[in-house]
Amino acid sequence: MNNSILIVEDDVVFCKLLDRFLTGKSFRTQDAQTASGAMKLIDTTSFDFAVIDYRLPDQSGIEVLKHLQSVQPETKVIMMSRFDDVELMEELNALGVQTFIKKPIKPQELLATIEGLR
Repeated sequence: MNNSILIVEDDVVFCKLLDRFLTGKSFRTQDAQTASGAMKLIDTTSFDFAVIDYRLPDQSGIEVLKHLQSVQPETKVIMMSRFDDVELMEELNALGVQTFIKKPIKPQELLATIEGLR
């Protein structure tokens, strides 16, 4: 069963909300609030899914995505952002991102997206 998820979100409260919700749905989660923290987890832990915020305090979520793709190319990625401009969509599409969700999102919406990627 594909059930390990990396959550990369700098809003600690929202990150922990997603973490608790997904853990309650039998997923194993790990989270990071910075790109550098996420990259360290990617280097040491295998993930089936990654939920990555586009804007992070130290680097762009795109940098996390590129690192993830180089280390764990089989991980399915869901990018999320408050912004959904055309250039961002084109960049994410060119990088092979499977799914984009515009924030704010509801945990049930994220769960449905994850289930759709299985």
